[in-house]
Amino acid sequence: MTHLMIRDVEPLSRPQHRFTLVDALRGVASLSVVIYHAAEGRHLTGLLTLLPAWVAQVIKQGGLGVAVFFVLSGFVIAHSVARSRVTFSFVGRFMLRRSIRLDPPYWLAIALAISFAYLAAQFVGGKEQPQVSLGQIAAHIFYLQEIFGYPGFNSVFWTLCQEVQFYLVFVLLLAVSHNDPAKPMQGRATALVFAGAALISLLWPLGILSDGPYRGSFLPLWHGFLAGAGAYWAWRNPLSAIYCVAYIAVLLVAGMLRGDAFTIACALTALLLWAFAARGQMYSALDWRWLQGLGAISYSLYLTHNPITAAMFHL
Repeated sequence: MTHLMIRDVEPLSRPQHRFTLVDALRGVASLSVVIYHAAEGRHLTGLLTLLPAWVAQVIKQGGLGVAVFFVLSGFVIAHSVARSRVTFSFVGRFMLRRSIRLDPPYWLAIALAISFAYLAAQFVGGKEQPQVSLGQIAAHIFYLQEIFGYPGFNSVFWTLCQEVQFYLVFVLLLAVSHNDPAKPMQGRATALVFAGAALISLLWPLGILSDGPYRGSFLPLWHGFLAGAGAYWAWRNPLSAIYCVAYIAVLLVAGMLRGDAFTIACALTALLLWAFAARGQMYSALDWRWLQGLGAISYSLYLTHNPITAAMFHL
């Protein structure tokens, strides 16, 4: 979300190379979410009637791009810490680096969403003046609006609240278990801790639990992130492959039995990543200029598409 060990040497010796498959999937996922929201906003009603039924159905499932994002995050974060002995001080530095990377575009997107909401109230009939409080803004800045129950300025922002929880809990588990990258499966303690985390995460896709322990909890969706991390571990460590792939397979079967499209999308994305990685194609698959370019702007596109496309369609 096993490869021959000889394939493991070449990519690790060139860490500056990007995962072209990951970037391409990011681009596809972001574009699918953009089109999905355009359809949900009834901006494509005429177009959908002209398209083949199966194409219209694919567009209506575009929201599953979020599942793809979660799996890709798990894969990439597992890769970013794969060689590190994670301590609690490392956790702080790691979260600071993620903050520096994620926050500026996100904060700009918050300002953009608020600005467009005020503009819409002025120029679009039926739009009311937005009610924005300092508490709501502060909660958004720190990715806490879901937990505190504030309405989102943009319907996609909730996913970032989930992502930040994924990152933090993932590296904390590595720190608590005293992971050792020199040992198989990061050490026995780490393997046991993540086996327990994986079993707990299955409570939601199996339908045993439906809600998280608190409002805005990451747990109901964490299996998507863990599936991506599992795909990475299955690639890099053949000893863990049987366990990681079995976990992903359970997700796939559970999703199919329960009609859970989100879980199915997570499992299929993780299996796709593992399959391409096992073939040594993570650094070359889908290396098409336009698709890589779309992947490069996927984060900004994802954050800003709702207010911008809504304004364009109104015009």
